[in-house]
Amino acid sequence: MQSIKLVKQLREHTSMSVDEIASLLGVSARTARAYIHDTNASLADVATITFARRRAGYVLEVSDEAGLIAWLERMRALETSDTSSSEQARVSYLMNDLLSRGDWVTIADLASVLYVTPQRISSDLKVVERSLKRFGLGIEKRPRYGIRVTGDELSRRLCLADIASRTQLASVLGADTQASLELLHRVTDRLQEVLEEEGFSMGRLQFQNLVVHVYVALVRIRANCYVPMEAKHFERVRQTPEYAVAEKVACAIEQEANVELPEAEVAYIAIHLAGKRTLNSLIFTGGENEEAEDDSAAISDDVWDVVSQILDVVEAQFKFDFRGDLELRMNLARHLVPLSVRLTYHMHVDNPILDDIKARFPMAFSMAIESGKILEQAWGAYPSEEEMGYIAMAFALAIERQRTEMPKKNILVVCASGQGSARLLEMRYRREFGDLIDTCSACDVASIGEVDFSNIDYVFTTVPLPCAVQVPVREVTYFLGGSEASHIKQILGGARDAAGFFRELDEELFFTHLSFPTKQAVIDYLCDRVEEKRLVDADFREKIARREAAAATSFGNLVAMPHPIEAVCDETFACIGLLDTPVVWDDRGTKVQAVFLVFFPRKGGVDQGDFFGKLADLFMNEEAMKRVVNNQDWQTFLSEFEGGR
Repeated sequence: MQSIKLVKQLREHTSMSVDEIASLLGVSARTARAYIHDTNASLADVATITFARRRAGYVLEVSDEAGLIAWLERMRALETSDTSSSEQARVSYLMNDLLSRGDWVTIADLASVLYVTPQRISSDLKVVERSLKRFGLGIEKRPRYGIRVTGDELSRRLCLADIASRTQLASVLGADTQASLELLHRVTDRLQEVLEEEGFSMGRLQFQNLVVHVYVALVRIRANCYVPMEAKHFERVRQTPEYAVAEKVACAIEQEANVELPEAEVAYIAIHLAGKRTLNSLIFTGGENEEAEDDSAAISDDVWDVVSQILDVVEAQFKFDFRGDLELRMNLARHLVPLSVRLTYHMHVDNPILDDIKARFPMAFSMAIESGKILEQAWGAYPSEEEMGYIAMAFALAIERQRTEMPKKNILVVCASGQGSARLLEMRYRREFGDLIDTCSACDVASIGEVDFSNIDYVFTTVPLPCAVQVPVREVTYFLGGSEASHIKQILGGARDAAGFFRELDEELFFTHLSFPTKQAVIDYLCDRVEEKRLVDADFREKIARREAAAATSFGNLVAMPHPIEAVCDETFACIGLLDTPVVWDDRGTKVQAVFLVFFPRKGGVDQGDFFGKLADLFMNEEAMKRVVNNQDWQTFLSEFEGGR
């Protein structure tokens, strides 16, 4: 970057003529003077490039040596991130610059620093404003003064920490000097020591996030920016068990950083400690947690009430009744305790498996989205997608428990002729599938008309039946060759093969070689086809739009699965559209070429969970989805759907 080159050269020389500067920068003398002007605007109050007549050249007059060093470090960070050509890098710089300063700055000054036009900065600031709004911050604009960030100190810190957690902590916070890096490492080590001594456990990602927040606090305190806290609020925080740990953390930080932390700053650390406890271990071990008893003691009546409201909403919208599921209640309640802190203070949490959760558990993720309205009413902020992912995992476990706890099946096995053969077949099925079977009876095909099917769940027959029966029938070979035994286990366990999804998958709702310019055009087309073929509520389009607004339904792998935010029909089915050219689906620019518009019924159950599970397996199979998109025919789709599980 030209400004760095110019300042570094002037620091090493007593003076430089305009021709020497022009030669250094490889520009004309006129352009060299423009660079001098722009660099002075960027340097602000730390230094000035002036013309010294007695020296017949330009000199660098430094008024703040430390400020100049910091300026050089920021400019190097900009240079390595190629800010002039990258909108994302410019936005990160603008966010950091505006959050770090308390004074006004003009758009023209920012444009000169970043070597772009003021119009480009104005465009970037729209993105900045959207990001700031998430933390309750805004941008104030005043003629002849410029712009500045408005909002409280806590919100500024949370926003700075969010930027740092997503990028390079050192470059964002100016921690790339050796002394700053050493301090960062010492603070990290001491934090770990104190938490281990206090037996305060948290995941690796949560610990890294805590380090970021503590370091942001140090940077702001050194700039004389403190977190204010009302006395009544402080007293409430001081009564929490996290405050005692925060005091020891603060003492360790004071020793390492040589700063004094007021009580409000200790409370700020306590708030972060309270918000860092998550249910990672609980969720991923299926509900087992050694600290369950201790955790439950900290669950307030308000949290229990919120859990009840969430389960009521899920039952009303999805017809999955979890209200008697004590394990799910405990999982959600323990998770909501730290979540309530994060929502109250707009704290960010990472979820490294969010994309997998959205793809593998779309039904559970929709339940989490719907519960978000309850959480917003309770704690004043709608949860992020990352938070939704953790809640979805709790619902996914509950759905899976319902599936695995299904009652054993009553089956009838049928063979060509003879009771002896039928009995042998019956014994074979008892031996192979005994853990999935309650009763197993047998008959020959000639006796099928005499059977009472009122207590039969499935029929397995080695020959075609001469008449229709009122329960599912699966034709099998006598010796259960190949993968038949595996398929039968899936059926008895509640799963179905592709042929079993006769209502959910309908060739009349399978459309290929579509060509639309936008995501909305694709959705509108599929909605039109659904209205022609199926009976759905009149407001189903609005409910699809509400779900899409809550969180984009793109999963990667060229797949999107839009669906209503609540049930709008009495059956589960999918309307599928395959495009010749992908469309952009979300703000991240995700490309989508296979759109599965899915509907679930008012009366829920494990069967629809099985259907969504098979869809998810297909979505996650990159090679299978490529074949579906490239071939665009019904048989290829069915084949890949069947092979996905």
